[in-house]
Amino acid sequence: MKRRTLVQAFGLGLLTRFAPIEVALASSETSKEGNRMIIVTVEVEFEDDQIHEKRSAIQAMDEATAREPGCLAYKSSFDATNPNILRIYEMWESMDALMPHFATPHMADFQAALSSLKAKGMDARVYEVSQELPFPNQG
Repeated sequence: MKRRTLVQAFGLGLLTRFAPIEVALASSETSKEGNRMIIVTVEVEFEDDQIHEKRSAIQAMDEATAREPGCLAYKSSFDATNPNILRIYEMWESMDALMPHFATPHMADFQAALSSLKAKGMDARVYEVSQELPFPNQG
């Protein structure tokens, strides 16, 4: 299966400038099993509390992305113990649905809004989901 790095897939400044990323993504080509759900998690720790001045940009990104075709969920939140950590959680129908997200106008606006901030580090991960399981102890 063809692979590419998250840096290549995200391509734009916000994610690539914060920290080197060595996470592999599956190709957008459909595998034998079909195009599977994709979950993306991003965690960025900023150097100071300036991220909170960007709440309107974060909210606009959440709202616009949630309306994209193939987006099942897109949510941002701040860490309860370290308010300078921003977390983003995304669920997409497939890699084919995710890839156009990086070229949207709201992604460009979001990255421009956050471009002046300094980050201590970033962790971004992409998961290809093969199946959903029942939650333990539910029954």
